[in-house]
Amino acid sequence: MNLKTLKEERFISSPYIQPKRYTYEYKGKKYSWDFICAKDSVSILLYHVDLQSFVFVKQFRIPLWHYQTSLKEYKENKNLGYTIELCSGLIDKNLSIEEIAKEECIEELGFHPKKLEKINEFYSGFGSGVSKQNLYFAEISQKDKLSQGGGIDAEEIEAVYVKVVDFEEFTKNIIRNSLLDYSYFWFMKEKAKVYNLA
Repeated sequence: MNLKTLKEERFISSPYIQPKRYTYEYKGKKYSWDFICAKDSVSILLYHVDLQSFVFVKQFRIPLWHYQTSLKEYKENKNLGYTIELCSGLIDKNLSIEEIAKEECIEELGFHPKKLEKINEFYSGFGSGVSKQNLYFAEISQKDKLSQGGGIDAEEIEAVYVKVVDFEEFTKNIIRNSLLDYSYFWFMKEKAKVYNLA
């Protein structure tokens, strides 16, 4: 990401989010609630059986960068704005969720998983805007590697391989959301014995 070209502009409209305001009355007083309508999404926990590793995504996120640089304790850092995430994508195509999930795996990481297993689904942002997150698991190997990945358009995605046994140490010093940890705990409960990791 070339930060020299990054600038804030006046928000008018977007195909991805839509600001909303509702007003209501309670005990004779008028109130309002502002929130954002956003698209649902899908995320995939990828486990590479040959390497006994998770395959995550490292990606620059402008909202995170904005948040970090707005903090009082802000200090310049080459890792500002970068997160470690599950492979993910918006549900914005006329395809099944599973088809979109596999497409994202190919686009971002170059892997084409043969089979997806549904882990769970969640709702996020109850106060600021609700969207549904669909979470899947997929086993992959080098035989499933079709391309280098890296994302499309302006995405600059880097694959990050983390040994299952190193996950807890790895996450001590990274920016992540709770889905990464939830996925790990699910894996350790449901899959660790399957892969002789427990």
